[in-house]
Amino acid sequence: MPNFNLKSYFTFLSRNKAYTAVNIFGLAVSLMFVIIIGLYTWQETSIDRQHSKADRIFNVGLTAGDSTRTANCHHIAQRFLRDKYPEIEKTCAFTTEKLKLKDKDDFVNANVIETDSTFFDLFDFPLLYGDRTTCQMQKGNIVLTESFARRMFGTDNAVGRDITTADNTHFRVTGVVTDFDNTIIDKDVDAIIDFSFCTNLANKDEYFYQFCNLLSSSVFVLVREGSDFMAKHKDVEKYLNETSDNFNPTITRLDKLYFSGLDAYSGLHLGNLMLVKILFAVGIVILLFSIMNYINLTVAQSGYRAREMATRRLFGCNKGGVAANMFMESLVMCVISLFIAVALAYVATPYAGRLLNTKLDLSLLLQPFSIAIITAFVIVVSLIAGVLPAAILSRVKPIEVVRGTFRKQTKMVFSRVFITVQNVITIVMLSCAFIMARQMLHLTKAPLGFNTKNIIALKLNNATDNDFTDRFIDRLRTLPFVKAVAPSYGTPVDGGNNPSVQFDGDKDKSTFNVITGTPEMMKIYGIKMKNNLNLKGDSIVYLNGKSLYFLKMSPNSTHTSDRYNALIPLLLNGNARYGGIINDFNVHDIRNYTQGLILQTCKNITWPRNISILVEGNPTEAYAKIKDIYKEVYHEDVDESTPPFIDKQIEQRFEQE
Repeated sequence: MPNFNLKSYFTFLSRNKAYTAVNIFGLAVSLMFVIIIGLYTWQETSIDRQHSKADRIFNVGLTAGDSTRTANCHHIAQRFLRDKYPEIEKTCAFTTEKLKLKDKDDFVNANVIETDSTFFDLFDFPLLYGDRTTCQMQKGNIVLTESFARRMFGTDNAVGRDITTADNTHFRVTGVVTDFDNTIIDKDVDAIIDFSFCTNLANKDEYFYQFCNLLSSSVFVLVREGSDFMAKHKDVEKYLNETSDNFNPTITRLDKLYFSGLDAYSGLHLGNLMLVKILFAVGIVILLFSIMNYINLTVAQSGYRAREMATRRLFGCNKGGVAANMFMESLVMCVISLFIAVALAYVATPYAGRLLNTKLDLSLLLQPFSIAIITAFVIVVSLIAGVLPAAILSRVKPIEVVRGTFRKQTKMVFSRVFITVQNVITIVMLSCAFIMARQMLHLTKAPLGFNTKNIIALKLNNATDNDFTDRFIDRLRTLPFVKAVAPSYGTPVDGGNNPSVQFDGDKDKSTFNVITGTPEMMKIYGIKMKNNLNLKGDSIVYLNGKSLYFLKMSPNSTHTSDRYNALIPLLLNGNARYGGIINDFNVHDIRNYTQGLILQTCKNITWPRNISILVEGNPTEAYAKIKDIYKEVYHEDVDESTPPFIDKQIEQRFEQE
């Protein structure tokens, strides 16, 4: 008699529809999660391994003043390194900014990388059109991503086309690169231009010794073959500190950078290895649950299947044959569930991608290596799921089936064991999820020292016409739900400018957050005074306790110190008067310690970078009306690369936690 009869098995499944539905659907759903998590894990662990020189490219970052290790550095660091180390073949650094482009009668805000001409010498991002050796030779060249080329010109092949900015700067398209994916570079980047177009003076080499943003760029060096650059970490640190104080470098090889655990800014996007591990563990637990359900239900049905197996034994089938039969049944169940799981994954992948903030590529499942892994995986799962039912039913004795003792035995022992184990695991996982949710709620809702509710903070492009801004603000003030409007350079969440200044006589640099806005900004964010000198005037500067310490001022000071003069280039109005002490507040989120805070209020703000709007009533409805007015005035859409609401901006900072 054959060991396995497919018709007999399907007859059993058709007669036990609930058993069939629960097993197949449960296993299919769990396999769907395994497929999605497996794809995510595979893609995350292969980030930037496509570059042929990845083992010779190193990122040079800095350790910030609060001991935070970052993947960012100042653009000038590459020049220092080239001058010192002959084993460095080439260097490349980049930062990111917005570029306002003309699009017929409207404008488009493009996310651009401002970089050196060596970008495509280090990185192997494929060009769809253009010559990678010449596309960055001239400063007026621009390389578009394929999606942005289609958006601007309706075609991928935009080479030779002209692009004009809002301030009438002209660019010639010399290349089209594939969209940035499977890389540390931010996927929202639209174009690549020369670093000389950088508008933030604190990022430029020529202003480095006056004031600088030490973490403004991402710096990479390509070393010659056979060079051990990592071994020179101590020497690099010593040299950079001799060149400029507070250069405490981190050196990381490109193919290890994504999971390095470093903080990243300026167009870099690094991964969270702990998140990958947690998701992988969750996928395994979900799979184990479905396997345990299959075993539990199969054992529960063993009383009915025992008669069939006893009959097989009477007709000469041995224990091994019965066991093989159960394994084959488990394999058939897994294969059916796998096909359903792939279909479910196809539907769920876009939603999972948005949740994980990445693009999941299901085509990877069609690669030979993937097919081999899936085949092996299904066989292993089938063996695990079938081993216990096989062990139980292979030892069935016809006399036990007749007496009914076999069914009673299996139900009393195995069902209780599996149900108990499942309940324990479920309670543990729910408890962990509850604790993590409470902790995350605490982090996102913790008081920061300023108001976060009902505040809309819009980002403006550097090239935005100031007349448009004045008209937009006037329109906002007429809306009944708008309580206050404040144009500014920075907000308490983005931190404004973040310069470091080396004062004479100090060993370390002093780091500040400089935020400038109209007086209404203090009302909108509820910033409180610790000591108010009650000054009146066009421009007033307020400091916190840490700034007083850096500037050698006392709580009773009524005028600024001599050190304050070094900060004048960083302020909108160098003639601002000192107005008193403000209470500390956490810039960005609760995790950031308070640095030197400089809050400058000016009655007139020209060319603002932000507009903060305090609304009442339904914030969502208010924002919808504000968006419409913005489109009418500026002829462009609101920049929603960050959420418009202040409380949502804070939550976004914890997305990867």
